[in-house]
Amino acid sequence: MLDLHHMDFIFQTKLGTYSLEAQCEMLVETGYQGLTVSAWSKELASLVKVKERWGLDVGALYLIYRQGLESFVINTIESIEGCHSIELALDSGDGVTDLDRWILEKILPIAERKRIDIALYPHARYGMQTTSEAVQLCEEFNNQSLGIVFNGYHWFANQEKLLDERLKAVSPWLKQVNIAGCRLSPLGWGGLATIEPLDEGEMDNFVLMGALKRLGYHGRYGVLGWQSMGGDVFGNLKRSQKSFRSMEQRLIKHPEWSILDSFPN
Repeated sequence: MLDLHHMDFIFQTKLGTYSLEAQCEMLVETGYQGLTVSAWSKELASLVKVKERWGLDVGALYLIYRQGLESFVINTIESIEGCHSIELALDSGDGVTDLDRWILEKILPIAERKRIDIALYPHARYGMQTTSEAVQLCEEFNNQSLGIVFNGYHWFANQEKLLDERLKAVSPWLKQVNIAGCRLSPLGWGGLATIEPLDEGEMDNFVLMGALKRLGYHGRYGVLGWQSMGGDVFGNLKRSQKSFRSMEQRLIKHPEWSILDSFPN
């Protein structure tokens, strides 16, 4: 059984944010193995207790770098305890900039010393938007601590297409995978695409999971949630978990179903 995590964005609702205790209890009750925590969480100091108390793995910390956040990024990576990796979105300018390279030069030695992975997070509407840009940075730095998150939502929202080709290009540096239900829509995040539970939207995550399995990926999956999903947080967690396990079992029985004749334009 693959490890299934959920990003904590789903707990940040328009009415407020659920406590870390409530988040962990919900994740345990709905069958998840861990979570990704956003760097602006007020409970980062409590992450070291999560594994022992709830049996959940804090797989990653989601962190954004923009100009002016240099000290925050460096200090966060230096001080963080209780998680294995940093999912790093770069947004210092138009495209990848020298500021992005500077911050990587500063934080990679810290990551090596602390045995933490830095996983580049291509993000629609940010400076580093595409998997191609992330691959170029990994080739440039050639550092074992530096890798890539493949985020199905942002790949789909950016309309990068060429799924098998992009996954093959990313695979030497692939650290983890994030997925979401989504549909292209001006009503979605950044005017690009909605973020929904895994049983909604037009993104075929079964095909994505099949392509990853053919590449030999057996790492964890993180589910991306967002406050715009609305409704019952617990119910959305449960729906995504049920959908993921259904796709996982279907791939075991019928992996050939995930191979399409062609990818639609």
